[in-house]
Amino acid sequence: MKKNLKIIISMLLSASLIFSLAACGKGEEAKEINIMTWADFIPREIIEQFEEETGIKVNYKEVASNEDMQSLLEASPDQYDLAVVTDYMVDILRRNENIQKLDKDKLPNFSNLNPVYQGQYYDESDEYSFPYAISTSFLLVNPEAVEELGANPITSYEDLWQEELDKNLVVIDWSVEIMGLVLKTLGYEYNETDPEIVAQAKDKLFELKDNIMRFETNTPEDSLLNGEAVAGFMYSNQAVKGQAANDKLEPVFPTEGFPMYIDGFVLSSEAPNLDYAHEFLNFILEPEISAKISELTSFTNPNVAAQEFLPEDFKNNIMLNPTDDIISNASLYIDVDAVLEEYEHIYSEFKMK
Repeated sequence: MKKNLKIIISMLLSASLIFSLAACGKGEEAKEINIMTWADFIPREIIEQFEEETGIKVNYKEVASNEDMQSLLEASPDQYDLAVVTDYMVDILRRNENIQKLDKDKLPNFSNLNPVYQGQYYDESDEYSFPYAISTSFLLVNPEAVEELGANPITSYEDLWQEELDKNLVVIDWSVEIMGLVLKTLGYEYNETDPEIVAQAKDKLFELKDNIMRFETNTPEDSLLNGEAVAGFMYSNQAVKGQAANDKLEPVFPTEGFPMYIDGFVLSSEAPNLDYAHEFLNFILEPEISAKISELTSFTNPNVAAQEFLPEDFKNNIMLNPTDDIISNASLYIDVDAVLEEYEHIYSEFKMK
């Protein structure tokens, strides 16, 4: 009888152990976060390091645009924890209550952020977001090739309309960017809604069509590298890659001004894994991690504490680390949702011309 009792107790203990292990296994499977943003915007190397150090799995969804992320956060807020969106979209998501406030008590590294990039119109109290990557759009130019075409040196947007540049320009493929470029050329601010000003911009835009050989958002620098174009309007990280491949290419910050973008993390209104999401955010804000991200992505770093970990060639590159004088001529897009439909209509007609 005692022998049988021992066997029963042993079996019960084994069953209990198996149940406990199974329960632990389930807990580990649920230890995850769901992030969405553009392809490779958060380097895989960084994600893998976080997973290895914390045991938290990162499910990464690649999306094509800010507007796609907006749709997903509206339709399935409980399916996502974090997203990285551009400044104007933070404003839209905040007003539509698609995101929630960050718990700064869980973000001790929040204090590492540069105040220059905080307190912006889209989140004045820095409650709903924090800057992750800073970028600008400007011109990358091959001065020798421009001279060979008989055109004047390019120092401004206005110079892009020279007839000598026929089929020699590559531009970002987004209506708001291109309309903004034209509006700045005419001396106006971005995202004008005045019908007369928009009409002027439309006419000016259509005059540029013959000079554009390619509309490209992902790799516009390639057109300069292969000799198809002599100048391009592109994002700073793309210009950095272009110049790294061909040192004859030079950045040009247009005299009329140029746009700046602050891409930041936001927390879904119904994020299912709040603690793990904040753990990831605090990890991203660690100085050495932040510096590594900038090296891998070629975006300007908004983390003051990360500066000492950045290589000298990064800190000395004005495209990656622009001076205060350069930044003083940059500005953010505001109220994109108010002009997007009209600009898209004009832009579609322009591309079909």
